[in-house]
Amino acid sequence: MTGTTEEPADTGKAPPPAPGVLRTALRALAQRPGLSCVLALRGTAWATLAGTVVLLLALAATWPAFTEMQQEADLARRQEDSYAPEADNIGELQLVAACALPVLLGIAAFAFGVLHTAHSLAVTHVRPAAVGELWRRARRQAGRSAAVQACRGVLVGGLALAGALLWSLADVVLPAAEPVLGYVLLGLLVPAVVVLRVGLALAPAAAALEGLGATAALQRSWTLVRGAWWRTTVRVAPLAALTVTAYLMLRYAAEPADGAAHALAMAVSSGNTYFAYAVAQLAPVAVALSLSALLTLPFTHTALTVLYARRCAERGESPGGVGIPGSTPPPAP
Repeated sequence: MTGTTEEPADTGKAPPPAPGVLRTALRALAQRPGLSCVLALRGTAWATLAGTVVLLLALAATWPAFTEMQQEADLARRQEDSYAPEADNIGELQLVAACALPVLLGIAAFAFGVLHTAHSLAVTHVRPAAVGELWRRARRQAGRSAAVQACRGVLVGGLALAGALLWSLADVVLPAAEPVLGYVLLGLLVPAVVVLRVGLALAPAAAALEGLGATAALQRSWTLVRGAWWRTTVRVAPLAALTVTAYLMLRYAAEPADGAAHALAMAVSSGNTYFAYAVAQLAPVAVALSLSALLTLPFTHTALTVLYARRCAERGESPGGVGIPGSTPPPAP
């Protein structure tokens, strides 16, 4: 009554729960949508350009094989005979593909690493940062982030490849037991791949925000996910489903372009049907991959960064979690 103000009494109620990971990621993107879009456009444009150069070089390297196949097919047609490409030509195409695939995967790892770093820095920045500043900081960490992406891909892909080889070996060694044994291997392999992929999902964010190397970032992610595997899987699975669905829809939408790519390749190659068929198969896949990355990576990377910050907060840590709701560790009692 004398004009003095009384401090509100502590009601003892717990603070309201933080919004969900996916909702927080959407809010973060909505605050500065142009920033994420420009970063994604810059990264995917660079990766698409580099990948196109590699594909053009691979097609140039296989041109002699395609030319020989077309000449032999024309000769067989004039002689009214059937024709199938020789093993030497097929082997040459497979060799070029085996050399080009690691290069393309390396480009993807580099681009994804830089983009993930840039998006992680954007969502955890205390003050608004310009695209150029974020891009420069991400490029300085490009080697480390690419190594994280590559090591994670080798581990997950190697496990899946090992299972496929075991399945093939079972078909050769134990043909009678192959169906049952194959299902057993499939039942063991799929959960193992999922567990490994989810356990390493937070490695890029850890590398970007804590400055960890590849091995340390993978170990850090595994430690954060351990004990919260199901909760992490529930949040990572929709991100994977979003990426796969976007690619499949874009690939289906790009089917009408198969004919245009085939016609263009026929015109460039003077009617080489084998070359045109290869181009018609590669072009829509490349377009769908680039567009799906452009549309889904900003949200996916932001959500994984938010999830990383939440897992750190649950452990009483807050590295890199600045500015993310729910990323502040609870006060010590």
